[in-house]
Amino acid sequence: MALLRLICFFHVSVHAIKFHNVSAVGEQVLSINKAPQNATTVPQANASKVTEEGSFGFDMTNVSLQKYERYMWIIAASSLTFALIFELCHRRFAHIDLTLQPDCGAEHHEQKISQLFSGILPLARPFFLEKSGAWGYISAIAMIGGINLVLGIILMVWKKEFWDAIEKKNIDRFFPLLLDVAFLACGRIVLSTYSDYIGMMLSIRWRQHMTQWLVSLWLQDKSFYSLQLGNGKAPDNPDQRIQEDVRVFVEQSMLLGTGFTISVSQLVSRLPMLLVLSPSYAFGTFYCPGWLLYISLIYSGLGTFVAHEVGKRLIVINFGLQKYEASFRYDVVQIRDNAESIALYGSEAVEENRLNQRFEWIARVWWMLMSSTKQLGFFQSFYYQTSAIFPYLLLAPSYFKGQITLGSLFMLFDALATVKGGFDWFLGSYGTLTSYRATVDRLSNFMEALHQKPQGDVRRLQVGDAVAAKVSKLQVSLPSGRKLWDHAELQVLCGEFVLLSAPEGTGKSCFFRAMAGIWPHADGEVFLPEHVLFVPQKSYIPQGTLKQAVTYPLGSSDFSDDEVNGALKAVDLSCLEGRALKDEANWALLLSGGEQQRLAMARVLLRQPQVLLLDEATSAMSAEAALDMFALLRRPGSLPKGAAVITVSHDVELLKSLHDSHYVYDAESASWTVAGKMAHPGAEPNGLATNLMIVNCEV
Repeated sequence: MALLRLICFFHVSVHAIKFHNVSAVGEQVLSINKAPQNATTVPQANASKVTEEGSFGFDMTNVSLQKYERYMWIIAASSLTFALIFELCHRRFAHIDLTLQPDCGAEHHEQKISQLFSGILPLARPFFLEKSGAWGYISAIAMIGGINLVLGIILMVWKKEFWDAIEKKNIDRFFPLLLDVAFLACGRIVLSTYSDYIGMMLSIRWRQHMTQWLVSLWLQDKSFYSLQLGNGKAPDNPDQRIQEDVRVFVEQSMLLGTGFTISVSQLVSRLPMLLVLSPSYAFGTFYCPGWLLYISLIYSGLGTFVAHEVGKRLIVINFGLQKYEASFRYDVVQIRDNAESIALYGSEAVEENRLNQRFEWIARVWWMLMSSTKQLGFFQSFYYQTSAIFPYLLLAPSYFKGQITLGSLFMLFDALATVKGGFDWFLGSYGTLTSYRATVDRLSNFMEALHQKPQGDVRRLQVGDAVAAKVSKLQVSLPSGRKLWDHAELQVLCGEFVLLSAPEGTGKSCFFRAMAGIWPHADGEVFLPEHVLFVPQKSYIPQGTLKQAVTYPLGSSDFSDDEVNGALKAVDLSCLEGRALKDEANWALLLSGGEQQRLAMARVLLRQPQVLLLDEATSAMSAEAALDMFALLRRPGSLPKGAAVITVSHDVELLKSLHDSHYVYDAESASWTVAGKMAHPGAEPNGLATNLMIVNCEV
């Protein structure tokens, strides 16, 4: 309360001084512009009233803090009582169980803001080191900032002359100074506006470059697939990191970088002035040159230290909040992408309950954020409220003793506030820094995971003329390290159709993915020709035109409309009759599972691979349709001459008649055995010997 009274005292004192001087200027103006002698004059009593009352008749002579002290005590006591009651009962309105503690990432609890810069450099370096035009934008912003800095110094000198003119009642200097400040304001408005605009140009260029860079890292070397197999250790929600985290990183980098640069430049320009202009006598009493600078530095340093101790937990909380927000958004997207299955199951209530539970974790983290932000806010409010009277406490004694003029007082106020504001940059930006640190951590972890390559190494080599595909000494493991296959061997001759089948859990799909080169936990040699096509059970169909969906992953311009229509007709996609190739739709949603597999077969006819690997590629089709698809593949002209097909399927009885060789897994001998050799024209015998380690797992 004593502090509050002191604040009010100094505010009222200074405003009373300013009002007294302005009233005196009014008197001087009235005296200069005297009315003619024959005009009606204002009575002396009324003139006195004009000088003592404001424009609304408020009597300034009776302004006193004492008449408001009772209200100040009541407001302060009421505020403290409200705060106490609120703290005791407000958590009852959360409507969630706040006793459960969310996992915000324990590995980040001991990290400090000081470690922030080591994470920023790897993220920012690619943009600023490449020829992206970044330094051109920065140079323009720096040039505008330098001009604004000079204008700021001129404005500070203007304030001194302005208030000196007020104090000396120099009306001849008063109005020219108003004209000067109009020109200053015009220049600062134009420069500040274009500085912000160029900053936005730099921001979107930086975000575009960084997004393209991360997308390239994510998609190269099958990293996007490898991260999905991280055994629970992979970074969560790469979509959020590429889209949202990059945006936040760039925006906050610009905000914090600009604020820091301005603070440093203002410190550099104002520190010498503060040293020179500081009164020689501290508090008007004892001799100490530059004492204003020393006290400001100590005051701001203590404030920054306390703010860091109070708010450092926000780093962890912001990291956890971003994680839970991204997981919630991912679950919502999953419902959208699987809308048909959820609707058929009638599981809307289950999904609603799951989303509500997921959001409750967001709410718990938010309550943690509220609590920590409140503590930091208490200190920041206290700090800035005391900072409001800080210049008055320091300079009022010197002014009242006549050691400085009113103009010097306001110029020192401006210089002191600017210097202290520069020192206070860290404290004022602490909340943003904690959120920024969490974003940098998430992007750094994501980038580190993208650069980590699995220990396995499958070497892709070219095959000979007679052999279409060959696997040698292939070892396949799970992400956990448990081995599935050990020194697997496979050889497929040109023109041969091979069917592989095995019970669930033996790892045949992992073996197949290792052959395709997408399984990161594998080692060995795979001999394949240049043109190979892998068709999974569920093929990806991008949203766009029908032609783009059929020709994926190649461009729609790589095939003529007649070629695409011929492929669709060959696989009997009757549901697409009458649809133009340029029609756009969400084909993955419109087509059934069997129709999507037919579309994948149309891609096979267009791509003409030398080796075709099918992983349950007809499982969603009817038996008749599946037979038709394999009959189509065996038809001359459907595939290049000598093309080989390797099929993994459970429909053994259905498909074995359309394959040259059928191999099954024998649990007793832990090896593949030939179940049958079918006679087909052009088929060549093939040998297969594989040693297998059994692992009881679903792959």
